[in-house]
Amino acid sequence: MSKKPKTVLHDAVVACRPYLAATVFFSFFINLLMFIAPLYMLQVYDRVLVSRSNVTLVALTVIAIGLLVVYGILEAVRSRILVRAGIKIDEYLNETVFRAIFRGSLRSRGGSSTQGLRDMDTLREFLSGGAVLAFCDAPWVPIFIALGFLLHPVLGLVSLGGSIIIFALALANEFATRSMLQSAAGASMRATNEATTNLRNAEVVHAMGMISAVKNRWSGRHGEALSQQFRASDRAGAILASSRFVRLALQVAILGAGAYLAVKGDITPGAMIAASIIMGRALAPGRNGGRPMEDVRRRAQRLPPA
Repeated sequence: MSKKPKTVLHDAVVACRPYLAATVFFSFFINLLMFIAPLYMLQVYDRVLVSRSNVTLVALTVIAIGLLVVYGILEAVRSRILVRAGIKIDEYLNETVFRAIFRGSLRSRGGSSTQGLRDMDTLREFLSGGAVLAFCDAPWVPIFIALGFLLHPVLGLVSLGGSIIIFALALANEFATRSMLQSAAGASMRATNEATTNLRNAEVVHAMGMISAVKNRWSGRHGEALSQQFRASDRAGAILASSRFVRLALQVAILGAGAYLAVKGDITPGAMIAASIIMGRALAPGRNGGRPMEDVRRRAQRLPPA
């Protein structure tokens, strides 16, 4: 059975493997260091406040701050590695993509498409952005939830239920807006292509007195794209508001359940605070931005037209 020939994209991905491997490596230690805050609070509540030892408090604080400095350095290094991965894949692809677009323009006389360059920019931004970081951090979600169960089964169930709800809302956001974004991408591309064609023949359009007609035609297509984007933004905003409510309600629920268990003597107050911090970290990979319209616009630019 013959092997498929290797493509330039395959070579580019292979060249980026060391960067991605280093990102995963640093992500392991970064997520380990995320336990600093809950462990610090656990020790402060259960040891320092009980023993009233200032020496212990100072020692714990110095250790925690030192580890947080290491955490910040690793975060900065990981981010720089991903930026360089994006630059590396751009270096491999830019000449090939540009030549392909140029040859296509020669074959299609008068035609010009920069979609390939935009796709390359999207790929570079994907490698340099938060999607890869979320992918590296996502496997740690079950570990954080398992720690909640170790503190107490009730706390673990609250964390697990919250993660499922947040994940379900993220899927709902995707399915509720994808078709609208595809329509918006198609309408926006048609409006842009039509404007580009008319600008190439600007003198003819002006001589024939068709500027108003051309402008009205472009405005109609542009308005259609904006309408689809605004509708998608409204839906995304509603789901985002629900997600924020659920996240805040879960924080209240985990603290309320922890306080109840602490009053009963099943857990310590430090465990209650630690569980709250751990659950917040477990929900972090599914956290979305607070600007639905900007997020919708970016997604519409990346989707193929319907």
